[in-house]
Amino acid sequence: MSHPYQPQTTPPIPGGQPAYGPPPGQYSNEMPPAGYPQYGAQPPAPRKGSGLAVASLVLGILALVLCWVPIINNVAAVLAVVGLGLGIPALISARRGKRTGFGLALSGVILSVVAIVGVLVTQALYSSVIDEVTDELNSSMGSTPNALAPEVAPVEAPVAEEADAPAATDAVLPLGQTGELGEYTVTVDSVTQDANDVIAGENSFNEPPTGQYVLVDLTVTYNGTDEGDPWLDLSTNFVGTDARKYDTTSCMAVVPNEASSVPTLLAGGTASYQVCMDLPPAAIAGGQVEVSESFSFDDTALVWAIQ
Repeated sequence: MSHPYQPQTTPPIPGGQPAYGPPPGQYSNEMPPAGYPQYGAQPPAPRKGSGLAVASLVLGILALVLCWVPIINNVAAVLAVVGLGLGIPALISARRGKRTGFGLALSGVILSVVAIVGVLVTQALYSSVIDEVTDELNSSMGSTPNALAPEVAPVEAPVAEEADAPAATDAVLPLGQTGELGEYTVTVDSVTQDANDVIAGENSFNEPPTGQYVLVDLTVTYNGTDEGDPWLDLSTNFVGTDARKYDTTSCMAVVPNEASSVPTLLAGGTASYQVCMDLPPAAIAGGQVEVSESFSFDDTALVWAIQ
């Protein structure tokens, strides 16, 4: 009979091998011997593939091959930039152990950078060559200009048209006399030979004349069956004593009674308006006012003496 305080021993395993581990029903905090699996430990996560690194390497190679070809090296620059954009993230991921292909990514980045430098160098070289060729061509062309293009004499913009003979009229009318012109009855009521002060007082933005402002007052009556716009249908010119004819485009000033403000006239409608011209002062005295149809194929016109 064993003593009540005698420690219990683990019975040996048949065959004479001692048993490992604590007795049945007891736990041990000791680590298991080497070579035995540790239950509960998480295996390391597998690293991702090297797709980005491969793509960067391929684009870098293509960019490096194409960077020496004129014009196409613009495409090579785009490929190199894309390859660089793929290679840098792949290189960082591989360095952190999240991806494989560190060497591929590094090669792709290097090739892409070299391709970008190659594009810049080749474009600068080609531009220099083109500039030299252009300078040589310009020099050779400058030595014989008459053989390549005929010399053209400069053309001066005319100030006014040469005055034609008064068109098909019975006589020169005095101011206030009425005349028939197409679908209109026209009267030149008055001519202000020096209208500088009148036009200057009409609008503060009116510019001073190049010569002298002349203001012509007209009254028209529409005799047609449709509609009439006298400011479009009729043209007013001044025949100067310098044998030149001046039109209303010589004056851009605002006048008291603009022709464009006249409403559309129906049959029997009458309106009065003013037209302005900027004339050389020496050509005014003794001149004439001529009114003609704007869209007529004949030379019919009415002429008034201003004095």
